Amino acid sequence: MHNNKSPDFTKIIEKYSDNIYRIALVHTQNEADAQDIVQETFLKYVTYLKKGGVFNSDEHEKAWLIRVTLNRCTDLKRSWVSKSSEITDDNLPPKGFNTDGNDVLDAVNRLPEKYKNIIHLFYYEEYSISEICTLLKMNINTVKTNLSRGRNLLREFLGEEYKNEY
Repeated sequence: MHNNKSPDFTKIIEKYSDNIYRIALVHTQNEADAQDIVQETFLKYVTYLKKGGVFNSDEHEKAWLIRVTLNRCTDLKRSWVSKSSEITDDNLPPKGFNTDGNDVLDAVNRLPEKYKNIIHLFYYEEYSISEICTLLKMNINTVKTNLSRGRNLLREFLGEEYKNEY
């Protein structure tokens, strides 16, 4: 709990920065954008605490940081799309995250955002369905449905080789 004492920001950054960076990198596929998102997330964290924000537990704190990270990834994607009137190979954002040879990660990155978030949190971050509900503020049936649909799309993307994997 972080109620009565001032948090040690260095420890908080050490504890959560890898997790936040990994989430941002999967979503942006660009190292510079992912690093920016990590910095912005921790700036929002400091601002939140300075304004009197309180976390009830470490789980609440981690969930808040992940939610801010996912929101910032969505904001970045929206701002890029709004700046690009027509998306072509010439104006696609640079790919700083090399996924060559990783068919599964490539397939996850091709999923629509609502499925990608849930698949990533479930398989890569190893959150339970109920934890994902809390993180994304979604109904349990919605999470289960989107997880199932995401798995089905992954099966389609990956073909026979991965038929029984997801």
